[in-house]
Amino acid sequence: MAGALIVRDASPADAAAIAAIYAPYVHDTVITFEIDAPDAAEMRNRIVETSARFPWLVAEQGGAVCGYAYATSFRARAAYRWVVETTVYIADGFHRRGIGRALYAPLLDRLARQGYQAAIGAIALPNAGSVGLHEAMGFVHQGLYRQVGFKLDGWHDVGLWQRDFGERPARPTEPL
Repeated sequence: MAGALIVRDASPADAAAIAAIYAPYVHDTVITFEIDAPDAAEMRNRIVETSARFPWLVAEQGGAVCGYAYATSFRARAAYRWVVETTVYIADGFHRRGIGRALYAPLLDRLARQGYQAAIGAIALPNAGSVGLHEAMGFVHQGLYRQVGFKLDGWHDVGLWQRDFGERPARPTEPL
């Protein structure tokens, strides 16, 4: 597809395109541990609920959504509220074009400006592309959960990569 790459905030109107990008990852890979692909209505709900607190971005080229990235809570407990988990998915046929970086750079910048202290990338392994993207964006490998997800007839590991947004303040302010 021709045209400049545009990165913008996702809207509920993007739900069908996002669901279409995500479905092959759900059905054909262990990149996500989700088993049933959400439909457009469910994806619309996720966008609305998530973007009330965290950024959700889409990349668009030639008028078509070709990737998306967003952040969510890292864990539910209150003491984790300064740390987020980030996720990026790229449409089939659009890999290795810099779209992941184009999405992650503004996502991470916005999270830092909102007052979050770190981002975590939880990557089902093996996934050289995602590991490479996260490391290129300043994430550092911090640990491994061994055989924690069973999908497509096998057990799979999840690696944890972390990117800090600076020195931790003694008394952090609430993230915006």
